[in-house]
Amino acid sequence: MATTHIKRSASASRLVNYAEKRAVLKDGLNLDVDYAKSQFKQVREVYGNQGKTQAYASRISFSPKEFDPTNEDDQQKALDIAKEVYQKTYPNQQVALYEHADTDALHIHAVIGAIDLETGKKMHGNWQEYREKLVHNTDEIVQKHGLEVTYADPARYEKRSMAEIKMQDRGQPTWKDQIRQAVDSTMSNPLIRDFQTFRDDLKQKAIDVWERGKDLTYQLTGTNYKARGKKLGTAYEKGAIYNELERRTRDQQRTISRDAKRRTKPLQRADKDRQSKDNRRTAKDKQRPTGQQQHVENPKRQPKPDRSRDYGPSR
Repeated sequence: MATTHIKRSASASRLVNYAEKRAVLKDGLNLDVDYAKSQFKQVREVYGNQGKTQAYASRISFSPKEFDPTNEDDQQKALDIAKEVYQKTYPNQQVALYEHADTDALHIHAVIGAIDLETGKKMHGNWQEYREKLVHNTDEIVQKHGLEVTYADPARYEKRSMAEIKMQDRGQPTWKDQIRQAVDSTMSNPLIRDFQTFRDDLKQKAIDVWERGKDLTYQLTGTNYKARGKKLGTAYEKGAIYNELERRTRDQQRTISRDAKRRTKPLQRADKDRQSKDNRRTAKDKQRPTGQQQHVENPKRQPKPDRSRDYGPSR
């Protein structure tokens, strides 16, 4: 089973210095890992995009039950798997990989350059989405290699007081659980794509929600029971909710754009065929001698002769 982690850093060189010291193996993506610091700096200078965030520190750690830190074959295999994960997740970033074997678990430190090599722009912090993408790709790839996937720890997403834990042990739901369940139900509906719809749906579940500074506040309608998102857990914080709603909106827009392109393809093909025929006809007309008629008209029909004089009057 592999676990993952990612956070921002103001110094790529500091991350490299730390990771390189104890590395038993190292590798790189879109850079020469032996010159990682200078190449990170070079890209920042080329794109003129210095800023506060230079890189992202990430880590993949493997279970001791799957890889032996002292086994060289296991060390190479773990590094290859990590490289595959980061190649899929950050194909346009510089990534320096350093494997450590100084604990019970083999783990790979990744220093990810902040700048996208295709666009020249920086990754900007939708942290839940970044982490979920990294976890998803890690699970997919380790499973392909016959390893166990990572199981989410609910404690990371739900924060509970000691009183809540005791009530949970007694099988007694709390008012915070009521809010969590309502939010989970609302967010499970893929049609919820903006904050107003999110708020309206919760209102029908007897939950009021509003923005307050950097977080959201939830309240049981008609009571004094209310809590900030960070008190309920990371999945209920303002950033997590907004990031998910924005992701759904982007996905919907991409779907609409893709469908529109699919619908216009037959029309574009017909227009192209018609234009091609017109071009061929024009080219053929240009090849004809000047003055030659392009179309022969039907000869004018002559009137029938009057034969009544030859045969006498009709009876």
